[in-house]
Amino acid sequence: MMSSIAQLPIMAVVQDLHSGAAAESKRLLQEHVVLKDHIATRKTREFLKSHLRPVQAPMLPEASASGLLQKVQQAPTTTVTHKSWLSRMGEAFASVIMGLAMIPFSLALMWMNERRNAQQETILKLGKTEVQTISSKSVDETLHGTLVHLNDADATGMDEMKDRRFPVLCMQSGCLRLKSEVQVYQWQETKTEETTKDSVGGGETTTTRYEYDKIWSDSEIDSSSFQQPSHSNSISVSGLSCGTEETTNATVKYGESHYLPQQLVQQLGDWQDANGLLKVVEFNGSQFAQAEEWFYYPAAAARSPTVGSVRACFKYVPDGPASVIALQTDDRQHANAATFLPYRLVYRGLCGGRSGEALQKALLAQGSKDGEELYEEEACTTGPFACLCCCCNLITRCFSHLAPPQIFAAFHGHSSPNECLEKLALLGLMMKWGLRLLSWLLLYAGTYALFQPLLVFVDIVPFLGPYISSGAGWVIGVAVFLVTAMLATLVISIAFLLYHPLVGLTYMACVGLLVAVTVGISRVMSA
Repeated sequence: MMSSIAQLPIMAVVQDLHSGAAAESKRLLQEHVVLKDHIATRKTREFLKSHLRPVQAPMLPEASASGLLQKVQQAPTTTVTHKSWLSRMGEAFASVIMGLAMIPFSLALMWMNERRNAQQETILKLGKTEVQTISSKSVDETLHGTLVHLNDADATGMDEMKDRRFPVLCMQSGCLRLKSEVQVYQWQETKTEETTKDSVGGGETTTTRYEYDKIWSDSEIDSSSFQQPSHSNSISVSGLSCGTEETTNATVKYGESHYLPQQLVQQLGDWQDANGLLKVVEFNGSQFAQAEEWFYYPAAAARSPTVGSVRACFKYVPDGPASVIALQTDDRQHANAATFLPYRLVYRGLCGGRSGEALQKALLAQGSKDGEELYEEEACTTGPFACLCCCCNLITRCFSHLAPPQIFAAFHGHSSPNECLEKLALLGLMMKWGLRLLSWLLLYAGTYALFQPLLVFVDIVPFLGPYISSGAGWVIGVAVFLVTAMLATLVISIAFLLYHPLVGLTYMACVGLLVAVTVGISRVMSA
């Protein structure tokens, strides 16, 4: 008992020693591990420093690196969207409404185009018989109100010409027109769509592929609507707007006693390079560097442009020989001088009884009218059917302001009266056939749009719907082509019967041929 009691303090001491030893051993072990890691790290650093050279990643050439970056940036983006059958049907009915608006507009365009063409041909025929070639050295007041032709002098700019954006381009004389063009290197988004119809349900799936490339553009490309927002456009020259700006000399003298109005000066388009006239080009302190026919900012943009780089070029129309054919009138701004007005159709009385001074006054009054006054003469604005003529009135307004039937032209070089009239006839022919094609395309598109609900409705048929719709679309397209071609020819024929009866009869024969072809095709298909 006593021995047991005596052993208690000894055991406690031993336990304390064991616990203290364990703690001390743990502490020594941690210090050993830390020291070992430190020594290993130090040896590793010394080994690397003494045995290994610094290794650098292989560097690509600058051109290769920029090309790789450009390929990554230009990687296309693809999106997939689905449209249900009901949504497609709603769009189909919307296309019907659009088609119902396009059909009367196209027919009105056909009619008004033929009417304008007939008036222009009449003016050219009258001009060929009435034109007089005169000298530019003096003014004959008795010819005021007469169609005249001049080709014996140069058009000379009298005022100083200065570019608005680049005032450094300033010409004291020798300039009729001045033009500056500014282009910016920008991102451009190209969208390609591929649509496939669903086998079941009548819907369709559209896969859209967005591709990006960089181009020089003279118009600002809005990058905020891009599919990839990382392609952002900017301009490196603050305050500079891209695009083309033209300036026309306000005072252009022809010969010794005639002055050209701006409408005639703007028809002289013998553009010459004006870059050689400039030594320094700058805008708000940003100096451009010349390379070939362009001035670049920054200078490196000539070789490797980046987004926002700018380039500019300058052109001018110098003084030079010109030919004029127009109506002569008194120049109220310059003493003892004459200027020009358009030569237009006027009422000449029964059997051409209106002539002499009365005809001259009528021609001067008609030539002095602006586009709005010409429109008011031609438009149908009164009566119970005025609301039905909205399409014709809209086209008449466009013709009256942009291309009224008239002789009012200036050409570079020396041209005879017949050559001038032939050039005007060629321009009229191109315009006539261009508008004929446009009006027929509008008629075809509007008529085909009427059948869109039927084609969409067929798509609801499981599996076979897309194939039936494609076949029906082809058949409808051929039928619409024949019907619209026949209708267009009929409208043109009726217009010609009013203005050119012989040509109108020829067109009527073409209508009969188209009807026969249509009937023959329908019989073959029905058989």
